[in-house]
Amino acid sequence: MKRTDQREWVFKLIYQDTINEIQDYKEILANHEISDDESFIVDSIKSYKNNYEEIDKKLQANIPKGMPKLSRVVKSIIYLSINEIYFLAIPVSVSINEAVNLAKKFSSEDDYKVVNLILGNIVRKDNK
Repeated sequence: MKRTDQREWVFKLIYQDTINEIQDYKEILANHEISDDESFIVDSIKSYKNNYEEIDKKLQANIPKGMPKLSRVVKSIIYLSINEIYFLAIPVSVSINEAVNLAKKFSSEDDYKVVNLILGNIVRKDNK
């Protein structure tokens, strides 16, 4: 499976976690016939679950004042990218580009701009 496809699965799992907390991601992966060979998916979900509080704090601290509430889709995409940049050492430009592409595919028309804005603010603030 290509990395882009794996990233899409990670996004879907994070989104699912925002609705109903995932207790056993291995069972979910098995139900979707995703093997342990897809290590990016496994590593990403483990990292996201282990670092959720820090990831969420980073997002919450960087939502511009007056911005409407973020949808679960947008939050999930941003969580994915923050996790990749800070905990999986994925290059900033790659992660943000992939996040924007996910937003274009899975969210409303201009949500990709919000994703780009917030992630850009986060990495600039931290000099990434």
